[in-house]
Amino acid sequence: MTQTTTRLANASVAMFSFASVLLFAQTPQFDVASVRLSKSTDRRPQSQFKAFPAAGRLSISAMSVRSIIQEAYGLHSFELINDNSPVLSQRVDIEATTDRPVASTIQMQRMLQPLLAERFKLAVHRESRDMDVFVLTVAAKNGRLGPNMRKSETPCDDPGSGIVVSPTPPGEKPPCGYVPSGVGRIVGTGLDMPAIIALLSAVGRPIVDETGLLDRYDIDVTYTPQAFSAASLAQRGGTPMAGVDPNGPSLLNAIEEQFGFKLQPKKLPISVVVIDHIEPPTEN
Repeated sequence: MTQTTTRLANASVAMFSFASVLLFAQTPQFDVASVRLSKSTDRRPQSQFKAFPAAGRLSISAMSVRSIIQEAYGLHSFELINDNSPVLSQRVDIEATTDRPVASTIQMQRMLQPLLAERFKLAVHRESRDMDVFVLTVAAKNGRLGPNMRKSETPCDDPGSGIVVSPTPPGEKPPCGYVPSGVGRIVGTGLDMPAIIALLSAVGRPIVDETGLLDRYDIDVTYTPQAFSAASLAQRGGTPMAGVDPNGPSLLNAIEEQFGFKLQPKKLPISVVVIDHIEPPTEN
């Protein structure tokens, strides 16, 4: 590497570090935070992400570091690169609070970024990479949506987050989010398009939204996961799962038929987050 190239590389790192400092300085941060390796003895622990913006409190339990980074930066799994560190598979518990209300769950997610930088020495950068994607558009020329997707009229304190929080206390408005509804069904209330697309990531490719839809929507989609389709069951000699139609539509077909969308395969540049450095957490 030439001296000029080295100087340019060092300058780029310095500029990124300076930009990160400015970003973290402008982002509200938690006043108190506890980070511990999860002590759950369950073989398949149920991770939880509970946000209480009005109280300024965030509670995460038995969640992998990889998933927490995705939440912090608003990423789908395919948007996180160089994620082969064993640290990313560790499950941790985080309790974090601030002494003032936070605007939304999404803002609380972003407040995890400086916490990850401090406790995990996480360093990242963004870049663009060509990927095979699905471009999502509205199928009908008149813009009409399918029968299982309608504009939401539900008042929500935290629109569009797509995260399930704890049960709503008496007297408070319900949060927008999705409700796990069993295998082969997705139900959501008051979701914006980024949250809906996050739920549809199981189609196997990144989804690029070109619908132009800006409202919040209530959705209810029923489909047959590949593992429970008639063809898969016949191949391995399995039996149908209760409540799942083995002859039902795939998720891809269900999205088009029930939501009124069209998915077109293309190769496009996608913005990704690349992990440059990460260490085991500093516990307290």
